[in-house]
Amino acid sequence: MPIKENFTFEADEYRAEVRTYSIATLRQQETAMARKCLTSSFSMGAGIGTAPFTGGLTLGIAYYKGRSTWVANKKHEILQAELSRRDAVPRDVDFKDAAVALTVGAAGLVVGAEVGNFAEGVTNTEAMGSHLPDGANKSTGLTADPATAAQGAGGQLEQLAQHLSGGDARDVAAAVAVADKTAYHAGMVQAQIIEEQFGSEGAEALLVALTSPPVKPTPGCARASQTTQLICTLCRELIKKDSVYWHCCPCKNDDFDLCLACRKMNKTCWNNHHAMTKLVCRK
Repeated sequence: MPIKENFTFEADEYRAEVRTYSIATLRQQETAMARKCLTSSFSMGAGIGTAPFTGGLTLGIAYYKGRSTWVANKKHEILQAELSRRDAVPRDVDFKDAAVALTVGAAGLVVGAEVGNFAEGVTNTEAMGSHLPDGANKSTGLTADPATAAQGAGGQLEQLAQHLSGGDARDVAAAVAVADKTAYHAGMVQAQIIEEQFGSEGAEALLVALTSPPVKPTPGCARASQTTQLICTLCRELIKKDSVYWHCCPCKNDDFDLCLACRKMNKTCWNNHHAMTKLVCRK
């Protein structure tokens, strides 16, 4: 999900969007949002759990992940409501979903931590933190002196950019040695946490895409649009004109039709993984 969407999500717009989805796309997104909800919950817990070690700075990440969890859950509810509207049974979250979400969340945290370690290694964040006054922590001065903290965040980014461009980040570090170390250091730590979050988010997005690949386009049904006489493949009852029925393209060489009565009994085609198309008999 785009970062902006976590704060500007509109349920009605998304509801209108999913009504254009095929059953196969609804199923794919249902699984993706269920796993996203679990992954974000895991990351939110990690943000809360590490707050004592970061002076409370990761509580902002926990809030962001809480919003991500809420949006993913709302999307999941809308997708399942649309599936039910089309007489398709929503699926429950299973062990595989939980295992994938836990793996993705853990991998995202590891990548984020590695990004943070890299940033700390090429800047003087750690060196400045070793000379803080007694009683100060990583967030001290962040709210008391936000201007200096903002300078610290900018200085950390400048050092990082200098290193990545092949320059000597120590030159930048020397230029800020006379700054208020407490607030300046808090800003540097905040910038590093944001960098870790970007690394974690990128890893999560990639892994979610790999574990929930996009639905592959399928060729249209040649037989589904024809107006021949239709008989239910399962109960052998005649499907009358203007009656709703369900058709499966892959089964029975594009000749599998299911009447409304059979569908109401939750019957389906010969393969539970096939997406059946809801049609109206126009013979």
